[in-house]
Amino acid sequence: MKIHHFTLTAVLLGLCATSAAAQNGATELSRTDNYGYYNEVWGYTAANGDEYAIIGTDTGTVFYDVTTPTAPVFLKFISGPNSIWRDFATYGDYCYIVTEGGAGMQIIDLSTPSNPTLVTTFGTSLWSDAHNISIDEGAGMAYIIGANTGMPILDLSNPTAPVLVANYGAQYVHDGTIQNGQAHFAEIYGGQYRIVSVANLPALPSVDSVTTPGDFTHSVSVNAADTLAVTTDESSGGGLAIYDISNPSNIQLLSTWNNSNATVHNALIKGDRVYASWYSFGFACIDISDPSFPQQVAAFDSSNETGAGYDGTWGVYPYAASGLVYLSDQDRGLFVIQIDDPAIDLSGTASVPAGTSTDLNISGAAPSSTWYLLFSFSNAGINQYGTTFEVGAGWSLLTSGTTDASGNASYTLNVPAGVSGSTAYFEVATANGPVLTSNLFRLQVQ
Repeated sequence: MKIHHFTLTAVLLGLCATSAAAQNGATELSRTDNYGYYNEVWGYTAANGDEYAIIGTDTGTVFYDVTTPTAPVFLKFISGPNSIWRDFATYGDYCYIVTEGGAGMQIIDLSTPSNPTLVTTFGTSLWSDAHNISIDEGAGMAYIIGANTGMPILDLSNPTAPVLVANYGAQYVHDGTIQNGQAHFAEIYGGQYRIVSVANLPALPSVDSVTTPGDFTHSVSVNAADTLAVTTDESSGGGLAIYDISNPSNIQLLSTWNNSNATVHNALIKGDRVYASWYSFGFACIDISDPSFPQQVAAFDSSNETGAGYDGTWGVYPYAASGLVYLSDQDRGLFVIQIDDPAIDLSGTASVPAGTSTDLNISGAAPSSTWYLLFSFSNAGINQYGTTFEVGAGWSLLTSGTTDASGNASYTLNVPAGVSGSTAYFEVATANGPVLTSNLFRLQVQ
């Protein structure tokens, strides 16, 4: 079916925005709750492809086999110092655990993943308590973040007997990502995201820094290409900030994404998406294929908590080879979820001259179903709130229609002559909300 009415002229020159509810876009496969309190979550993939989840509690660390994600299997609990903060990272066949409860770092052997084994406790002479750990897998270095003695940096060439090679103490660091000769630090109390060169340890010169929008920089993650970084500000109304770091000596803010009704915690980049734990809001998956225009593609609330407090989803792990996501809820345990990517495909010519017409094609929808075509401008710094595009957030309803018996439709867009250089964004929504169910389509007007 093809619709020829409506032109883009009024929209490009400023249509009123309409509210459109986004789909949750995620499915719970399992929840496992065997303990009273939980904190961070991580993962490990064995050589044969089996997948494992690691979740912290206030008294130790729990290991689960999640190869069958609908039925996780408990493997072992390894006790540790009492603390509500526990963090870990894997390197090779080992898991390294730190906590603010003290007693250095536990080193766990995962070479027989069905039987995780505590090998040793290391580092008690170098630090006691630490908030976080990050491992530069390419260089084989562990960064003990937020330790009471600074940030000890350890060579893991011998994975059970690390060697201290440096200690960073210029600022207090709360979280970090280290790769390819650069350390990306979240300086929470200074409200700074900082890049530090680690190419020539023990030298640790600062390369650049910026103040994050919420001035309380809790975490930072970097994409594999070292071109984008995302930070979180763990404060009421704080959210994600996305940066261009292709020139590390000139960090540039591209956009923000927020939920004003909840407090963000951690965020990790995988591919073109950000996976964020957001306390009472739960979990959000944000598409950053256009980093100046982040878009929520999925959300999952692990609890009934509300407000801007610190209850609900604590951690997220998106790096499982299966594509599944692990969440930790402080009171409700380990969740294994899958992201339900939009079934409806919105396509067309990506770049067209002003003053011409072009078709936007819808496929993969339900037969004879109602659809809505939504439109927005690219807007660096735009904020989207929760699962709803608020009135005034930039989205407008362009037109609507009904798919044919095959679930397809087409809309002819008449592009005005006076809008050269504009960028327009489109998404398809379905009835009942409307609920966003398609990919984001970008149109560049020549």
